[in-house]
Amino acid sequence: MRLVKLVFISLFILGLLITGISALFPSTVIVSRAVEVNTTPQKIAYYVADLNHWNQWMSDWKQNKVTMSNNIASIGSQRVQFLDKNDSSVRYQWVATGQAPYLVQFEWIHLNDNTYVIHWSFEQHVKWYPWEKFQTLLNEKLLGYKMEAELANLNVALLSDTTHP
Repeated sequence: MRLVKLVFISLFILGLLITGISALFPSTVIVSRAVEVNTTPQKIAYYVADLNHWNQWMSDWKQNKVTMSNNIASIGSQRVQFLDKNDSSVRYQWVATGQAPYLVQFEWIHLNDNTYVIHWSFEQHVKWYPWEKFQTLLNEKLLGYKMEAELANLNVALLSDTTHP
């Protein structure tokens, strides 16, 4: 009986310790990457503001089946939904099974002549649950690397496109 009591109390204290440590992590996590490109804002909008054109630069969209319906793209266990757009940005909600949704934003910022910075960010708000907080630790590593590769693909698509203004 003492052993059972000791195990129960130890697990309870361990749970409190893990919850306390996870409370030190932020509830909002933003991962962002940017690339400088020589192109027009119309070309940028063509590729990032329309989910139908993501297959021209997103590697996962080239390799997997994407189903489009009412400004919502479904790819595997993920869903990307168009939210809104203006002259220099577009926003989506990206939902992956088992994770809190991401607010995804593309912004194109004019530097000079035909030079723009494309800024891509993933923003995620998580609850206080320790498993959600610890999961956000992986966001920078996993998302950041993938975003850099996809922005390089986007840059190649923008530079090789001669059909759009």
